[in-house]
Amino acid sequence: MAQKRNNVELDILELLLKSDNHVRGIAKKLDESHSTILLNNLQKENVIDSRKEGKNKIFYLKKNLISRSYILTTELHKLAKLLRKHPELSVIFEEILQKSDEKLIILFGSYAKGLEKKDSDIDIYIETKSRNVKKVIEDIYSKINVKIGTFDTKSPLIKEIIKEHIILRGIEVFYDKQVS
Repeated sequence: MAQKRNNVELDILELLLKSDNHVRGIAKKLDESHSTILLNNLQKENVIDSRKEGKNKIFYLKKNLISRSYILTTELHKLAKLLRKHPELSVIFEEILQKSDEKLIILFGSYAKGLEKKDSDIDIYIETKSRNVKKVIEDIYSKINVKIGTFDTKSPLIKEIIKEHIILRGIEVFYDKQVS
């Protein structure tokens, strides 16, 4: 039961990473009815807070150290869920991480959104200007499509990545870049 509670808490945080939400919205998206209890736990632990908007109580992630540690765990949970669903990606991701020293490597696109099909590309963003890194990574597997460049939060690509992503390397780097 504790494991299920933990997973639901991480799923709640994953939703709140995307946008602030109210209890019914969270429960509906997660298909869970006990989210109020878990929200209260997260609030007591100082991870989330709430504000009133009309009759709704809107929950959001706090910007503090404990919240940051939960966010790191949530990002790792997203990666673990994907690898449970697609164990074949593990070997590909490990090779990507071995062949690139870049500090920020992110999966985006259909796999990050959970909309992948059998013939879907594996969209990877690497923060680098090196075309050589792009070529080396794309040579690993024919379905890998690499986007490179600076992490500019105003760029349409980066905005898409911020909305739906799974971080392979650089969780803290990713969040630091959004704040700065």
